[in-house]
Amino acid sequence: MENRNRGLISAFSLSDFYASESLRIQQSFDGTGDGLAVLRGRSEVVDTAVASLYRHYFSSQLDQPGKFCMLALGGYGRRELFPHSDIDLLFLTESSAEQASQRMAIAALLRELWDLRLRVGHSVHTLAECGRLYRQNLEFNVALLDCRYLAGDPELFNRLHDDVYPHLVSRDHQDLFRNLAEITRARHRKYDDTIFHLEPNLKEGPGGLRDYHVCRWLARISAIAKHKVWSPPEELWPAAWRAEVGPAWEFLCATRCFLHYFRERDDNQLSYECQDEACARGIGFQRGADPDCGGTWLPPPSPEDWMRAYFRRVRSICQLTLRLLDDYTPAGTGLYGLFQNWRSRLSNADFSVLREKVYFRQPAVPAQDPALVLRLFEIVARHGLEVSREAERAVAEAVAHGVTNLLESGVVWNHFRQILCFPAAAKALREMNRLGVLRALFPEFQAIDSLVIRDFFHRYTVDEHSFMTIQNLHALSRRKLRDRPNPDAAPEWEDRLAEILEELEQPELLYLALLFHDVGKGMETPDHVEGSRQAVEAIMTRIELAPPDRTTVRFLIVNHLEMSTTLQRRDIFETETVRAFAEKVETTERLKMLSLLTYADIKSVNPEALTPWKTELLWRLYASTANH
Repeated sequence: MENRNRGLISAFSLSDFYASESLRIQQSFDGTGDGLAVLRGRSEVVDTAVASLYRHYFSSQLDQPGKFCMLALGGYGRRELFPHSDIDLLFLTESSAEQASQRMAIAALLRELWDLRLRVGHSVHTLAECGRLYRQNLEFNVALLDCRYLAGDPELFNRLHDDVYPHLVSRDHQDLFRNLAEITRARHRKYDDTIFHLEPNLKEGPGGLRDYHVCRWLARISAIAKHKVWSPPEELWPAAWRAEVGPAWEFLCATRCFLHYFRERDDNQLSYECQDEACARGIGFQRGADPDCGGTWLPPPSPEDWMRAYFRRVRSICQLTLRLLDDYTPAGTGLYGLFQNWRSRLSNADFSVLREKVYFRQPAVPAQDPALVLRLFEIVARHGLEVSREAERAVAEAVAHGVTNLLESGVVWNHFRQILCFPAAAKALREMNRLGVLRALFPEFQAIDSLVIRDFFHRYTVDEHSFMTIQNLHALSRRKLRDRPNPDAAPEWEDRLAEILEELEQPELLYLALLFHDVGKGMETPDHVEGSRQAVEAIMTRIELAPPDRTTVRFLIVNHLEMSTTLQRRDIFETETVRAFAEKVETTERLKMLSLLTYADIKSVNPEALTPWKTELLWRLYASTANH
C-alpha cells in the first residue's frame, strides 16, 4: 500500500492523491460495509501523506534528524481514523533546543495538512516532559498509551516507549486509573447513566466508542504498571467479555463510518433519519448467505429492530467498562473505603458481599432453589449493590434451564413486591432485564425491550422510560430529599409529593403499574393503554393478585394519562373540572397514586419535561381534588 501510494504521489499532487484514495476507501465501504477496513485504509493514506511531507520539510531520510521524531497519538496512533476524524501528532525532542530549530518545519508541515482539510491537533514536548504526570491535564498522559512512531529518530521513540513512559505508569498508575474513572463516570452522568437514548451519541454515550477505549486504556495501564509490556489490551480482558465486545466494536465502527459519510462531517449522533438509512443499508450486518438475495444486504426488518441490535451491542461495552473501572480503580482509603468494608457485613447465609458486589455462596444453588434468584435482586434493590460476574453466570444458567418457571405465583409476587419497594428498585429491574429474568417472569415485557418509539418529547426507549419512572419516584423519598446538598433550595412540592408517597398503604401496586403502564406500546393494538391493560390483566392473574389490588392496578393503567390530559386541556381552577376528575378517581388513595404516577411519568420523558409550572399545576389539581 505504502510503496504504491508513494509512486502515485510522485505522479500528481498530494492533494489529488489524498482525494482519490479517500474516494476509493469510501466506495469500498459502500460495497462491503467494512468499517475496520476504512479505519486501516485511512490511517495508511494519512501515514503516506505525513511521511511525504516529513521528507520534504525535515529530512529525505525518515529516520533523521537525530534527537527529534514525530509520533501519532489517539485514534491515529491506534490506526483507527474514521472518515472525518482529526489526527493528533506529537513532535518529540531530546531537549528544548531541538524544538526551536524545528519550529518552522513543524509549522509548514501542519499548514500542508490543514490544506488537505485535515483537522490536526498537535503538541511539542521533550522526552523529560513526557515522563511527568500532569495532574491538571492527565489526558495527555493517557494519550501516550496510543503513541505510534511515524518518522524521525527511532532511538528517541524507543526511549519514550520502553523506558520513560513505562516508568511514569509504574509510578503513577493509581492516579491514571482514578482520573479515567472520574472522567468516565462524569461523562456517563451527562447521558443520564443509560445507553437507552432514542437518538444516542455512539462515541461519547455510555457503551459507545469512548467506553471501548477506556477499557483498552485501563488494561494497558495495568499491563505496563505490572510488567512494562505493551500487550494488545483486548487480550487482557476476560475471555467471556472478548466474545461479546469484539462484535460490538465492529458494529460501532461500521456505524460511525456510515454516519461520517452520510453527514459528511464528524457527526456521532444517531438521529432517526440516520437510523432509517443505516437499517436500509444493513450497516453492521453481514451479507446474506441466501443465494436469492442477489448480493444485497439482509438488514433487520425495521429501524426499531436495528436499534435493538445497537442497544444489545453497546450494553456489553458499557458493562465491561463498569466492571474494569471497579476492578482497576484503587480501593478507597478514606471514608468511602471504610464504607465499602462496612458493606461487606451485608453478607448472609446465601450471599457474600465484597467491594460492592454480591456473590452466591454456592453458585450452583440457583438451579436448585429458583427463589434464590429473586432474593439476589432483593439484596441489589435494598442496598444498591452490583451483581458479580460469577452471580450473573449462575443467573443466566438458571434462566436458560427455565428454573424461574418452577416458582409458585405467590412466591414470585412476595419477592417481586419487595424488589419494587426497595430504594434501588430501578437498578435491580435493569439488571433483571439485562439477564433475562424479567422477561422470564413476565414475557409481556419483551414487547418493549429496547423499543424505540419516535416522538418529539421522549428521549429514552420504552423500557428505560418505565425503569426511570420507578427510579424518579424512589428519589422522592424523604430521606433522599433530606440528603440533598442544599435541602432548602428544592421546590416545596417535592416534600409534599414525598409526604403522600410515604402515606400510601400499598406502594407496590403503584410501582407495578409504572413498570407495565406502557407495555402496550410494543403490542399490536390500536391504543397502547388498552394493550397495557390486557397485558397487566394476564400478569395479575398469573401472580394471583388479590381482586381489590387488581382493581387498583387496572385503574392506574387505564387512567395513567388522565391527570396529565386534564392539566393540559382543562381549566383546573374550574369547579366542574375538579368535580369531574374527582368522580373518575373516586378515592383519596387512588388520587395519591395517580398523582405520583403522573409526576413520575412526565419527569421520565426527558430531563426538561417536568417544568416547575407543570408541577405546580399537578399539585394544585391534587390538592383541589383532595379537598373536594
